[in-house]
Amino acid sequence: MHSAPYQLVCCIRGPCAAMAMKPKLMLFSHVCNTRSITGAEKLLLHFMREIGTIFECVLVAPQEGKLTGLARRFGIQVHICNLPMLHGVYTPYQGIAQDAEHLRHTPAFQDALWLIRSHEPDMVLTNTCVNVMPAVAAKSLGIPVIWKITEIIQTNEHTPEAIQMIGRYADWIIGISETAALPFKQAGMSDRVTIIPPTWEPALPAPDRWLHLRERKRKELRFKSSHTCIGYISSFIYDAKGLKPFVDMALKLCETHSRCRFWIIGAPSDKKYYDECVYQVKRSGYARRFTFTTFEENVSLAYSAMDIVVIPSMVKEGFGMTALEGLYFAKPVIAFAQGGLSELMESVGSGAFLAPPGDSDALVTLATTLLNDSELASDTGWRNRTEAEKLYGIETYRVKLHTMVTQWLLRFPGWFTYIQPPSGPVLAWGEGGLRTVMNPDPALIRTLLLPESIVQLLPRSSLPPITVTQQGEGAGKPREEDQRTEPEILVGKRHRKKQVPTSRRKLKELKRTIQTGKKSRSARTRKVKRRHTSGSNLSTRRRSSRNRRRSRTARKGSKSR
Repeated sequence: MHSAPYQLVCCIRGPCAAMAMKPKLMLFSHVCNTRSITGAEKLLLHFMREIGTIFECVLVAPQEGKLTGLARRFGIQVHICNLPMLHGVYTPYQGIAQDAEHLRHTPAFQDALWLIRSHEPDMVLTNTCVNVMPAVAAKSLGIPVIWKITEIIQTNEHTPEAIQMIGRYADWIIGISETAALPFKQAGMSDRVTIIPPTWEPALPAPDRWLHLRERKRKELRFKSSHTCIGYISSFIYDAKGLKPFVDMALKLCETHSRCRFWIIGAPSDKKYYDECVYQVKRSGYARRFTFTTFEENVSLAYSAMDIVVIPSMVKEGFGMTALEGLYFAKPVIAFAQGGLSELMESVGSGAFLAPPGDSDALVTLATTLLNDSELASDTGWRNRTEAEKLYGIETYRVKLHTMVTQWLLRFPGWFTYIQPPSGPVLAWGEGGLRTVMNPDPALIRTLLLPESIVQLLPRSSLPPITVTQQGEGAGKPREEDQRTEPEILVGKRHRKKQVPTSRRKLKELKRTIQTGKKSRSARTRKVKRRHTSGSNLSTRRRSSRNRRRSRTARKGSKSR
C-alpha cells in the first residue's frame, strides 16, 4: 500500500511561504522599570536570551525601561503596549474568572488583539500570574499560550478559582519552582506543567576575578580587610522585603560584633516604611556601621564585597534570585523559610540557615554562628557554589528548556506542522512519527526551523516519504485510496487544524464518501461550479499579502469571541 510516496492534498492560502524560519514567540512583560530591574524582569530577559536559540523572540512591555534597553542590546525585537493587569490573581477573590473574561470588553483588549495579529506569532508567553490580558487575547485568536508563573499565588478560599482561570487560558504552564507550581499540580494540571528554576546571568564574573572586584568595591565603601560585610539586596524596598527584620538583626549584632558592617541596597518603594528603618538606625548610635545605597548599577561588585547575604523576605517567594546570585558568589546565605526560597536553600544543603519568617532573633543566632567560625562560613559558601552549579547552572537550565520544547512537539504536533533541522530534510508529522517531505514547495507549506538537538529526540516513522502537492488544475493528483484515507489539509501560514465538516449536509456527504469512495452528484456539481467561477475571483485573490493576513486573522478572531 505504501510503495509510492504518500501524498497530502493541500490548498494554497495566502502568499508564498518563506524558507524555513524559527518559530516566533511573543513574550509579554507585566512591568518595565526605568531605573532598577526586578527579579521577574531579570528572569524573563534571561529566558528570552536562552530560548532565542530556538524561537524568534518579540518582547512586549508596558513602557521603555531597563528591560527593553537590555533586550534590544541582545537583538530582541521590542514593542510597547501598556495593558492593564489583574492583580487580584495574586490575592484571589470571588469572581476573578469573570473579571478575566470582562477584559475582552476593554479598549486595551483591542490593542492586544491588533498587536498579536500584526506579528502572527506561533506562540504567546505571558509573564507572572497578574498578566492576564495577553493570554485571553491569544486564546481568542487560537494561538497557543504559555503562562510563566514566577510568584506564589496566595492561598485563600478563592485560590482554586484563580488557578482554574489560568488553566482555562494556558496551554502550558512554566513554574520557577515546585512551590510556585504546586497549586496547578494539585488542580490536576501536572501533565502541562514544567518546572524551570532560574539560572544566573552567564556574564557574571568568574571566580578568578572576585578578589579584584572585592578589593575595588570595599575600598570605595571604606571597608577595612578586617570588617565583615553583611548585605541586604532588593530592587524595591517595602514591608514584604523585610528590611525591618534585617535592621533589628543588625543592631543586635552591633552590640556583640564591632567589626560588622551592614550594606543595604534597594530603592524605597514604600518611603514611609524605608524612612522608619533608616531612622531606627540613626537613633541607635551605630549609624556609621551602615551604608544605604538606593541603586547599584553593577550588582556583581556588591556580592563580591559582601561576606554574608541575608534575605529576610516576609512573604512566600516564588524562588529567590538574590539568594541564587549569593550562592553563585560562594557566599553563605541566611534567609527566612519562605516558599521557593526554602526550596532553593534546602536543595544546596543550606537548610540549617533558614529562620522562621519574621524572627529576627533567629537571624541573629545564624549570623553569629557564621561570624564566630570563619572556616564554617567559607566551607558553607563554597558548598553553596558547587551545589548551585549542579542544580541551577546554565547547562542545566538549557537542558530543561530543550526538554520542554521537545514535550511541546510531542504533545501538540499541530503547533509545528512542518519542521526542519538546519542541515536536514523537511519533516511532517504522520503515523508513527516524523516523515520526510519530498521536494517541499515553499509556496505550499510554512516550515519551522528547529535545532538538530531537539529534532533528533523526536520519533521517526518507518513509513515512506510524503509529497505535498497543490490542489487544482495542472497539479499532480493523488491516488484514489489516498484521498479516502487522508482528509484535505489547508496549508496557510496560520492554518494549523484540519478542516472538519460542521454542517449536517456536509457530514452526510462525508459519510457517503467514506462508504462508497465516490462523491455525490451535487458535490461534484458544486466543485465544477466553483472551478468555472474561479476566474472572476482572480483579482480578489491578488490583494496584498498584508490585507490577506489581516482579513484572515480577523475572521479567526471573530469566530472565537
